[in-house]
Amino acid sequence: MSDRFNWLEINTGGQQRQASSAPRVPPHDASSFYQAARNMREAAHLGTACDYYRKAVGLNDQNYGAWCELIDTLVRNNELDEAEKVSSDAFENYRQVRLLYAARALVMTYRRRTEEAFPLISVALEGDPAAWYPRCVMGEMLVRFDREKRFEAERFFEEAIEKAGNPWEPYFLAGWAFLYAGMPALAASYLAEAAHFRPKSAWCWLCLGDSFRSLRLYEQAMFYYQRAQEMEPNSELAIARQKECSKLSFGLMRIFNRHKLRDRWNAALEELRQESEREEP
Repeated sequence: MSDRFNWLEINTGGQQRQASSAPRVPPHDASSFYQAARNMREAAHLGTACDYYRKAVGLNDQNYGAWCELIDTLVRNNELDEAEKVSSDAFENYRQVRLLYAARALVMTYRRRTEEAFPLISVALEGDPAAWYPRCVMGEMLVRFDREKRFEAERFFEEAIEKAGNPWEPYFLAGWAFLYAGMPALAASYLAEAAHFRPKSAWCWLCLGDSFRSLRLYEQAMFYYQRAQEMEPNSELAIARQKECSKLSFGLMRIFNRHKLRDRWNAALEELRQESEREEP
């Protein structure tokens, strides 16, 4: 696991800020709205991403990937009522699409309706052995409902990573799941890989910052929030997070230099590695 952190200290000196992820040419058809939605999602503009996804499925209601990503993004944006409505409509209209069973299962997971979530994800997993997204949902379900099933969840995430054409998304979803299950060190290991594969994704850097903030490594968290703002200069979330960390770090983290911060992080990582070795058969 430790190799996931080898590249985390990134030198951004002299690097120019990237332009916002807003499309240079306004989207005009199903395909361009879908791509714009994906770009906005990666940039952590989740509300705008949802608007574009709605346009995409409105113009092409058989873009099942767009339906699934719309539902997933609504969940990540804490719009659970809307996510439940959209997933219910999509599920009723396209019952033959196993991917939508996984999206519906995710909504039920966040509603904590386990008796509905597990049958849905079972159908999704049986329907397409090569699909990566249902495995991510299954991993998130396991770790949300029972933190003791962390290792089983990791196996599902690793399967998803192997099956995905571009592994950044399953790495990111694994990191998200572990972060919000209260395991920020493990979350950071997956989010680091996601950012490695998608270095221009502000969402990856924001979640990395959240992981280190949860570890109370505020200066390191600030570094990643600043990295997110480099990708998205007008990101209100990145700016707000930096202000929060400034207040938390004042008078506390100044006693640590960069090397001491790295030592603390390495100690946390070593503890996690030893725990993994104890639990493995």
